[in-house]
Amino acid sequence: MLLKRGTVNGFTRTDKYAFILKSMQARLGDIVACRAEVPQPGRDGAKETVIVWGRISAISRFNPFFPAEAAQELAEEGIALHDTVLSTTRDHLEAEVLILGATCSLDVDRPYLSPLSYPVKPASEVLQPPADAVTKLLTGSDERRVLLRVGTLIGRPDVPISLSAKEVVSRHLAILAMTGGGKTVAARRILRELIKINYPLIIFDPHGDYLGIYEKRETIGARSVKLFFPRIRVHDDSKDTISDLIAKMGSRLTDPQLQFYHYLLSATELRAGATATEYLENLLRHAQNIQGKRRRKESVPDELSDTRDMTIAAVTRNLHFVHQTLLQMEANNERLRDRFSTFSFDEMPDPRHEPEKLVAPGQVSIFYLAGYDHLAQSAIVSMVLEQLFSHRARLSGGIPPFQAVIEEAHNFIPSRAEGTEETPSLLTIRKVITEGRKFGTGLILISQRPARLDETTLAQCNSFLVLRLVNPKDKNFVRSVMENLSESDANILQSFAPGEGLVSGQAVRFPLLVKIDFDEDLRSGAIGDEDFINEVATWKPGESQRRKERAQELLQPMLAATRPIELARGAVTGGEGVRESRVRRKKKGVRPAGF
Repeated sequence: MLLKRGTVNGFTRTDKYAFILKSMQARLGDIVACRAEVPQPGRDGAKETVIVWGRISAISRFNPFFPAEAAQELAEEGIALHDTVLSTTRDHLEAEVLILGATCSLDVDRPYLSPLSYPVKPASEVLQPPADAVTKLLTGSDERRVLLRVGTLIGRPDVPISLSAKEVVSRHLAILAMTGGGKTVAARRILRELIKINYPLIIFDPHGDYLGIYEKRETIGARSVKLFFPRIRVHDDSKDTISDLIAKMGSRLTDPQLQFYHYLLSATELRAGATATEYLENLLRHAQNIQGKRRRKESVPDELSDTRDMTIAAVTRNLHFVHQTLLQMEANNERLRDRFSTFSFDEMPDPRHEPEKLVAPGQVSIFYLAGYDHLAQSAIVSMVLEQLFSHRARLSGGIPPFQAVIEEAHNFIPSRAEGTEETPSLLTIRKVITEGRKFGTGLILISQRPARLDETTLAQCNSFLVLRLVNPKDKNFVRSVMENLSESDANILQSFAPGEGLVSGQAVRFPLLVKIDFDEDLRSGAIGDEDFINEVATWKPGESQRRKERAQELLQPMLAATRPIELARGAVTGGEGVRESRVRRKKKGVRPAGF
């Protein structure tokens, strides 16, 4: 049975109309329908009846019997409304409807929308279509299509909202929301649906938000979930991995510096399967030996006869910086992994030689990047994606198509204003998002700061799931990259509750307001439930801190005993007097002797 929700009033157009809504009978985002007569093409004066589908984009409320003057009087005099004769039961609710298109009938056996070519007649009845008709309208009737359920229509829990899996994995998806808006919940929902169809997933996780997928792998029904920590190994045919690290993490080398660096690569022995830090240490030791020989005027290889000392020093500094940075961050990552004693972490396989260990049907590979700084995380993401995409682009059949998930995407594809020179992943991701569709490499970009994202890269996403956004810069940026986002939809973004949002693009037939399904069974007991208040209340120094404090206690008497000797030595040498004399002469503009 069709329920009447209101009556069309005012001016109508082929793209929108307004109607007077019955009290409490519809909500923002609801799908409504009305019958309309339109001209039959090719037949003068002939007409046919169609069903016009629309989405409520705004609702306003006013009472013609309660003027502003009355409200002013009540406010000034402090009079209660029930003490007056003013009516509060004659409110008018006016809903604005964005027209989606028209079909021949309401049962939507063939749910193909055609543009409305003639305005809706005022005084027409506005109806609430049944759930099955709306579902067919939103998803189509092709049962062969693979759909990813994300939630329900806001206000209609009986109408499921699903994304086209084909469009998500081939044409890229962006999930945007402010902190606390529900973007991680939405991402987990979509990933769970992809896991159901055994689609290979690569997740770059900077903070551990997705480690719960490993914890709940049996609940999800995943065939394989693997946790990897970054550790790069070098082989004879992949020495350029070190070059990539230096190029992405260190300073850019000049041509003379590159020449010396290539000499080091050729002259330094490589142990098979050595880690990047071990090989960097060998390169650094070799460079330092050459520096020492040059200082001692000893002979060096002929190919280095024209190499300047400052060139050798610059390369040595670069090697030292990258080596120390990697060592420190590997230690940080290890300490963070130790918190998850029940989780099994594996060393990252070499994406160049063992891509099949990262990408396989039914496998979820999670890269735990916590402890690494922004530059190192960006370099790791760049190298892994670059190698995996290269395997797909060669069409060698080594790995199947896959979907990569990039959390905190604003750190990996920053805008020009954020500075792009120190973000090696930007060019890699831009290449993948531009060419990935042809080679089965899809991306899901997730960010809470859309305005900090690279506009060129984000514009390549063909589908968007936008949850709550309040920052005006973020909202304006989203409007600039989403071609079909109307002004009324943009104004809704700040009013969403957590887990509510707008889905738009090629993954759906038209923009829809959606309430994301919350997967309660995926709530992790090990992640996201930190109690820092209790931790401070029960905090005790760690063993290393206690040893440090004990050492200071033992050294204190010795330091106190040496203090009189130092004072006496200063008096004998006149150290303080010399310094004071130099200060006085500096103030007078006289340069002390020996300077």
